Amino acid sequence: MPGMDVSIILNVHREQDLLYPTLRSLRDSVEHAHLYNIKSELVIVADHADERTLSLLKNYDYSGFDSVRLENIKVRSLGLARNYGIGVAVGDYIVPADADDLVSRNFIHALYQKQQEAPNEKIVVFPEYYHSFGDDNYVCRFYPLDQVGLYRMLGEHPYVSRFMARRQDLLEVAYRDCSTSVVYAYEDYDINLRLIAAGFNLVVAEDTIIFYRQRRGSIMASLGKDRKRMVPNSRFFAGDVFLDLVQSKNQTGIIPQKHIDFKKSYTSTLYLQELVHQANMIEPEIHPYSLRDAQFFTNVGISESFGLGYEKICTALKGKTYTDVFFLPFLSKGGGEKYVLNFIETALKDNNKTCLLILGQTLCSSKERCKVPQGLDIIDLDTLLNGSAATRIPEMAVRIIENFAATARIFMKFCPFCEDVMRSYADFFQQRQLVYFYFCASYYIMNHTLYEDGAEYRFLSDYRNHIEYVVSDHSLNLEQLEYRIPVYQGRTQTLYTCSQSVAPALRHQEGGRCLIWASRLDSQKRPDLLHKLAVELLAENIETKIYVYGSAVLDQFEPNYFDDCPNVIYKGSFSGLESIPFTDKSAFLYTSLFDGLPNVLLEAAQMNIPIITVDVGGVSELISENSGFLVRNSADDTELVARYVTKIKEFLSASDAEIQNKIQRLHEHFEQQHARSTYALNVAAFYRQLEEQLVKGTL
Repeated sequence: MPGMDVSIILNVHREQDLLYPTLRSLRDSVEHAHLYNIKSELVIVADHADERTLSLLKNYDYSGFDSVRLENIKVRSLGLARNYGIGVAVGDYIVPADADDLVSRNFIHALYQKQQEAPNEKIVVFPEYYHSFGDDNYVCRFYPLDQVGLYRMLGEHPYVSRFMARRQDLLEVAYRDCSTSVVYAYEDYDINLRLIAAGFNLVVAEDTIIFYRQRRGSIMASLGKDRKRMVPNSRFFAGDVFLDLVQSKNQTGIIPQKHIDFKKSYTSTLYLQELVHQANMIEPEIHPYSLRDAQFFTNVGISESFGLGYEKICTALKGKTYTDVFFLPFLSKGGGEKYVLNFIETALKDNNKTCLLILGQTLCSSKERCKVPQGLDIIDLDTLLNGSAATRIPEMAVRIIENFAATARIFMKFCPFCEDVMRSYADFFQQRQLVYFYFCASYYIMNHTLYEDGAEYRFLSDYRNHIEYVVSDHSLNLEQLEYRIPVYQGRTQTLYTCSQSVAPALRHQEGGRCLIWASRLDSQKRPDLLHKLAVELLAENIETKIYVYGSAVLDQFEPNYFDDCPNVIYKGSFSGLESIPFTDKSAFLYTSLFDGLPNVLLEAAQMNIPIITVDVGGVSELISENSGFLVRNSADDTELVARYVTKIKEFLSASDAEIQNKIQRLHEHFEQQHARSTYALNVAAFYRQLEEQLVKGTL
């Protein structure tokens, strides 16, 4: 129909009788616009509507509208249904509408007038107020984009689905379909972001209201209950685009985050009172008294932290893309972190690989950090996102991959950070090659019985269809994994880590032999067992000193813990075994409740130090009775201490030749299993395996 100014696109599904107040409200606004010679058509898009809703629509009296078109479609998609309506509309401007909400009488005229005031500008016009009624009552006040800023746009949606835009613009920047996605949602938020990226400004028509019905069981109320959803990726999030947008916008008008109290003005301004009263005559649930305890907030109350953090990431990663992304909690000097960094360092020697490490948890500033391989880029999300934004670390991790590592392989190890990421966005990784580093399950002792805590097993079980390969530093736990979760059979890889830099030779020392214990002073490494062992050595009059090195990483440790053990000398923290003054009279004493193949034992083997250790995890894949003093494990501490004492006695009484024979066997086995050249070949072979699997998956 020629000469139509505005097309209202009303999306309908199963609203039934709730349509009556919506249609009356729209007609009221259309008739008010007639006073200003504005013609409006109503395009009703019924998407899989039920019979009651369709019957109501067919029999309704549409007098007051300039034209009405009823389209019955079956796409089951809000975005596609809106696009259909825009496609058949004939108005110069489009107003999307929802079938259970109302608008203020001045809505169409005020938004249209705002468009006419800027005929040569690319703008989208929004209402000023969003008045929620029904099961929840609140009022939100919207400020224009020039006052809201881009950082808030990235953090969360500061606007709504109801606006007025040129039809031609919405044909070029159309809605997208999120109906089948389990990761993405919020078609209206998405189109607003893409309009901004296309150069549009978002403005507000003063003194206009959307009356938003809140009802239990609605689509929006149920969205994201099981898993978190995020707005789809778009040009807005592309690093160079976002930085250019920020650069092009004048920041001086942006209102800092604060609460603006407008309750009194909203409830006492005569013009707004009249608009609410007119709505009340259509829908009695809309009334001033319902606002007495309601929240009043604005879109400048949204934090800018998420957007500011993303800007820093875009600046740091500008112009870069990555083939491999690694997730770690932090860069402590733990064995797992060292293993992953060794893997990355080796991978980076291939010039076709670029690696990004994403960290997501807090590490106390006093804790020592691992040395980072040259060429590795790191994003520490825990540092960038603090306060309320910290809860959105998983979302930021996904956003980074989308925009800087779209086709990258993903590597994870078990930690709360990775649990949060997978719990929220597991399906995002379904189409990506995901490799999991598995070192050991966690255990605890209760009533002299050893129990696995089950957390990592649950992770591996829950995401067995997402994880393509499981890599470990030893083979025993992979065998157990394949037995417990058979789907992993053929999807595991043992990669013994590589040797470190050459350690200094042991110094000669006169006198008796001694023991050196060096590890994290966390509960996993059993400082409590070490204390019991020291007490037992004193009780048996075994005169040897135990020099203890280490500090807590995950737990708390007080240096006076060993004060009642005169045979224990606490020496403080250390930086690798090479920093400890071992002599030819020293043995390395190792205790642990559970483990993989401990990095510290590999260092001791390379330094030709005799080792006294419990046979947990993959320890027996490095050390045997012939190459060390191997303590058979027991969940009974009394029995375990007795076994340690036996092995310590063996060390103290052994001849130098016997000890040298053990050291030599251990060193030979170590060099064969952990040589850098062998490791490099194994990593390269594993990557070829990943690439071959990727090719198979695309055939």
